[in-house]
Amino acid sequence: MKVIVGKFGGFCSGVFHTVNMANKLIDEYDSIYSLGELVHNESVINNLEKKGLITINSLDDIPLNSRVIFRAHGEALSSYNKALEKNLEVIDLTCPKVRIIHDKIKINNDKYIIVIGKKNHPETIGHIGYANDGIVVENINDIDNINTLKDIFIVVQTTFNEELFNKIVDIIKEKYPNVIVNNTICDITHKRQKEVENIAKEVDRMIIVGGKNSSNTKELANIAKEYLDDVLLIQDIDDLRDVDFSNIEKVGLMGGASTPKEIIDEIYLLLVNK
Repeated sequence: MKVIVGKFGGFCSGVFHTVNMANKLIDEYDSIYSLGELVHNESVINNLEKKGLITINSLDDIPLNSRVIFRAHGEALSSYNKALEKNLEVIDLTCPKVRIIHDKIKINNDKYIIVIGKKNHPETIGHIGYANDGIVVENINDIDNINTLKDIFIVVQTTFNEELFNKIVDIIKEKYPNVIVNNTICDITHKRQKEVENIAKEVDRMIIVGGKNSSNTKELANIAKEYLDDVLLIQDIDDLRDVDFSNIEKVGLMGGASTPKEIIDEIYLLLVNK
């Protein structure tokens, strides 16, 4: 069986830096907290927690004077203020590309801010948390919720579906005259989504590897399904143990932005030996 592996699969630079720093910090300190899942990959989180990382969902759950990691997804301004109140030492691992979006919003806060992205995604929540006035738009229907006479300033979640982003922007531009658009989708996200599209067009089955909570991984699977019926979204090699490959001649393999390369390599070896 032929296996086509995506060149752009696996850790993005922001996740790579975050995981490396977390490992160093765990070695350096007796206890350290992470506000939310450090990355959206269960195996990575399990390994870090075995070493001593403590994952919490609210700063209220951290004792005073503790150390806490703000992960690559970034945090709203309110989280920094809360950490200051509790005298927490913040180790800020916000991805530089996410931080740039925060800065863009702050500079343009005289306008109506539209963040195009998944409403419940931590990155999107962080972005809108810097806006004085604005809204999150996840789909075309949400455009009806826009209510402003101000100029509009648009940014987008770094891992959002680029095709959907462009559709949403086009409709907003038709309805509102003064719109400034910043396509802040990460370059590697664009490359990964395009590569999945190209691979899905030439294989019998597409396998997307990533955490169950990973938005960018689910997006890759959705893109593959536009071109191929047989798409598997899995977390690790165990999810493939009982999968039948007897009628598959060519399979595509792509990892999400929070998927370690070793997991992709392990799955590749299993597939080529089928």
